Amino acid sequence: MVRWGEVAGALFTFVVLVVLPLGGIRFLPTQILDKLSATGFNIQNLATETAVLGLVISAIALAKAIAAKTSVYYLVLDISSNIVSLAFALLVVGVGNVSSLGYSSFKLTQGKLTTEIVLDLRVFIWITVGVVALSVFQSVANFREAKEEAGQDQISN
Repeated sequence: MVRWGEVAGALFTFVVLVVLPLGGIRFLPTQILDKLSATGFNIQNLATETAVLGLVISAIALAKAIAAKTSVYYLVLDISSNIVSLAFALLVVGVGNVSSLGYSSFKLTQGKLTTEIVLDLRVFIWITVGVVALSVFQSVANFREAKEEAGQDQISN
């Protein structure tokens, strides 16, 4: 049975995380793009990584909407969804660079003055890892509960 509300959520996620970043970057003035590139912040790379993760998140959400909640496929998709959300958090906290793991630096140069901004947000990464681990445990618990309910329904019928 297809859950249409979840299909609509997957479509909304696709629009917000894929269409808007890729479409929105085309409307930014070149002066802004040049200034951001001068600081070492690659907005095109951020938009591309967001779109790729958005595509993966949307595909997983769509597959979850089609899969039965008592199937192992649903459990695997739910756990995958949690892990992809960790990757998305790494993207956001890493300011467009997933591999920085929450530690980013930018250089702003204006004339002879150079300012370096260092963001160390690794504590948020550890918090996110903890939340994702708890979400995985919750997914497994929900799966077991759904299996037990399905088993009880079959017994009562």
